[in-house]
Amino acid sequence: MKSAKIMNKRWDKKYEDAYFTVEAALLIPIVMLFTVMMIFLAFYSYDRCILEHSAYEAALRGTSNHFDTADEAKNAAQSAAARLTEGKLFAMHDFSYSVFVDADKVTVNYHCVVNMPFVTWLSEYVSGIDLTLDISRSARRCRQTRTIRDCRIINKLIPE
Repeated sequence: MKSAKIMNKRWDKKYEDAYFTVEAALLIPIVMLFTVMMIFLAFYSYDRCILEHSAYEAALRGTSNHFDTADEAKNAAQSAAARLTEGKLFAMHDFSYSVFVDADKVTVNYHCVVNMPFVTWLSEYVSGIDLTLDISRSARRCRQTRTIRDCRIINKLIPE
């Protein structure tokens, strides 16, 4: 009778270890996938923030008062657009930018493709996945005479 209890405990212990192995085999890949996706989401959020900020800052660089021609403004915005993102992006590839300057504003456009893990696997199951990121920011060009007139108007509105 005593040996039957001991045998029964050994048998339960053996299958208890097997349950743990099966559960771990199911849970660990899910936890690892979730962890990798959360790290990727952090990289994506960082890259998007860098691109939005860089686009607006590059557009502002081209709006200075001391640029007489649109070509000077475009060159300043282009050099800023390249320099501000250099070596800062983690989850993007096929990165390109363009700068458009007209009489009223400077526009900087960034275009890149999100480098998402498991994208080939995901695209088999979900159709119409767009992994491109297009960011565009504009800033008004400053004109010295217009700026001086606006300052005079503001000064008249402020009571002394």
